[in-house]
Amino acid sequence: MTAFGVTTWAVNRVGWAFGYSDYSNPYYAEGGDYGGYDYSEPIVMAPTEETLAGDPSDTAPPAEVSPEQLSNFDEARQQFFAGDYEAALSSTNAALKELPNDAVIHEFRSLILFALGKYQDSAATLYPVLSVGPGFDWTTLIGLYPDLSTYTEQLRKLEAFRDENPQDAAARFLLAYQYTTAGHNEAAIAQLKKLLEISPSDQLAKQLLLGLDPNAEVPNPAKQIDPPQPEAAIKASDVYGTWTAKRGNGQFEMSLQEDGKFSWNFDEQGKASQVTGVWSVDENGVLALEMNDEGVMLAQVILKDGQLDFYMLGDDKGSEPLHFSKP
Repeated sequence: MTAFGVTTWAVNRVGWAFGYSDYSNPYYAEGGDYGGYDYSEPIVMAPTEETLAGDPSDTAPPAEVSPEQLSNFDEARQQFFAGDYEAALSSTNAALKELPNDAVIHEFRSLILFALGKYQDSAATLYPVLSVGPGFDWTTLIGLYPDLSTYTEQLRKLEAFRDENPQDAAARFLLAYQYTTAGHNEAAIAQLKKLLEISPSDQLAKQLLLGLDPNAEVPNPAKQIDPPQPEAAIKASDVYGTWTAKRGNGQFEMSLQEDGKFSWNFDEQGKASQVTGVWSVDENGVLALEMNDEGVMLAQVILKDGQLDFYMLGDDKGSEPLHFSKP
């Protein structure tokens, strides 16, 4: 799946890692088959965490992932190939306990649920995967099956389910994914347009549709917020120190140290996270926060009357800026 812009994925990952962007999974529901994982939250890799593959279309592991971590996933793929989907699901759930934020394993889990006909759960599992990366390419996906006919039979069952349940958004979402992966972009576009008629607030569906057809009309497009420009040049010393902000239920703390290191703490209703790394700011007020896992938050900052207004660059969701001040 390659049509969805890499920039959008990068912005999504960074926005969620910092707590700047809101996230919601429209297919997640209490009581689903999620293997103990919380799919109501985005997939955000911790700065020190290794994953199976940086590119979801590449199943070769990095050297840092141990054989013990891979054993359950290897077993799951063998079981899936043999058609033992329940066993494959169990092994995949075990693999996710070792690598809980690995998008490759989550996408494979969604494929198992698709094979089992659990379409709502499959969509709920797939949604955060496609929110942060492109997903499998066709060669990778079909290589997980013993033959094309096995996959085709499962796809036809999903299409039949869609025909019997035309208002089922999860079925439309899964079909759009399957069609795009196979290179049938026009068919995928048709599913996404219908999906947005059913669920007009689905942000990922809008992004996927615009990735396939930049001229497509989408319902309720996000309001773009253009940050103002600073009235005077900004120096690094202007932003040294610890800044705090609140937005909705979220509390933010940004510490910009003189040695070029930063820490960012985000807490929302008891769910806390931290990002660390190095930072710099140019005279135009563009602040770069480079995470230890190599993601970069770019923001326009405006200083006025002791307040630092923080606008994430590249945000396409219309998020309100953060208004920082020193405690």
